[in-house]
Amino acid sequence: MCRKELFFVGAAIVMVMAMAMFFPVTVTAGSLGPPSPPILNEGLNKLDNIPPAWSQTLQCDLTACPRFELVMGEAAVLDHETGLVWQRTVNLSSWPWADAINKCVTQPTGDRWGWHLPTIEQLESLMVHRTPGVAPKLPEGHPFINVSIDVGYWTATTYTGIPSSAWTLSFGEGPPMSRIVGADKGEYRHMWCVRGEQTVNHD
Repeated sequence: MCRKELFFVGAAIVMVMAMAMFFPVTVTAGSLGPPSPPILNEGLNKLDNIPPAWSQTLQCDLTACPRFELVMGEAAVLDHETGLVWQRTVNLSSWPWADAINKCVTQPTGDRWGWHLPTIEQLESLMVHRTPGVAPKLPEGHPFINVSIDVGYWTATTYTGIPSSAWTLSFGEGPPMSRIVGADKGEYRHMWCVRGEQTVNHD
């Protein structure tokens, strides 16, 4: 083979390799091409399993509640609407605001740390109104234990314009807005710890 023929053969090989790089063959069932990279498939599967965050409403009733899932050995509840994880059994004791913050931070639930008082927005996300004018309630069929209707729950959110007070929320009887109020941080209220994003700093 002469030098000119060798040149053309080499050029053809280079062109074929370049086309293979820029125009990969689509793999179909039964083809001889390589399978899809397992790392890519694993990443896509993980994306499919990420819970929604504040983007949909999941209805519950007395027979089924797809919104909530027991996790951490049933010590906590995952809210699929928000991605937040709540303590399943709510402590019946009451504390001043600063003590409630410390209790959440220093006591593990489900053998895990990282708990904190919820913001007012996070605690409100558990609230439902059956009809206008009816008090805040938890969704039907919820799995929580010991939720009190007698005393409000502290939030991590300082009351607007009053640094010595914080927002509280109560579930139970009474007009809805009378259950979402500010309370002096020295008063005693319940705490309900959550695990997830903290959106405000404690003042």
